[in-house]
Amino acid sequence: MRRPLYNRRISRVAARRRGEQGLTLIELLLSLAILAMLTGFLAGGLTMGRRAFAAGHASEIGSETSAAIQTVAALVGSALPLRFDGAGPKDAIGFVGGQEGLSFVGLSEGRSLRGGPHKMVLRRSGGDIVVDIVALTGAGPKEAAEASPTRVVVLSGVRDIRLGYFGTTDLKVKPAWRADWMRAERLPDLVSIRIEFEDERRNEPATIVALRQG
Repeated sequence: MRRPLYNRRISRVAARRRGEQGLTLIELLLSLAILAMLTGFLAGGLTMGRRAFAAGHASEIGSETSAAIQTVAALVGSALPLRFDGAGPKDAIGFVGGQEGLSFVGLSEGRSLRGGPHKMVLRRSGGDIVVDIVALTGAGPKEAAEASPTRVVVLSGVRDIRLGYFGTTDLKVKPAWRADWMRAERLPDLVSIRIEFEDERRNEPATIVALRQG
């Protein structure tokens, strides 16, 4: 009588152990599934974080670049239809423009520079856009020509600069875009400024500046 009862007890214990083993396996599978989900979420979060950081960094670079280009545009926009020593013929104004640089008489409002007219030379020097500035005060042409310029680095990391000029030197001729503006009696109507950077993410469309004729 005791033998069958003992066997039944052994069967119950074995069955319970088999059930416990099955439950442990299910828990293991669930744990692996949850771990896989968490790993996926973590990887996705890191990817989104990197993208957000890259977008923020690119936006910051773009804002700084735009501000610097606008500074160059404002500088060119300050050009005055005045002469300076060496500008050329008697009636020619001091605005000499080429594809990679230009010189002109600009007006300072007296913030970082002394107020009044200045001779400004905008050009590329290596990987920088620089402006050489000389104040045109009451000194004679010789003194102004010999004065040491103040050099300002406006932009860095520059690969190339291309300038264009719209207007006409003869009022009988229809205005058009041209690659230079030399020894003319008037300013161009518009100046196009296109700057290419080593970092192509900084490249922007050309900036058009309107100049005042008087």
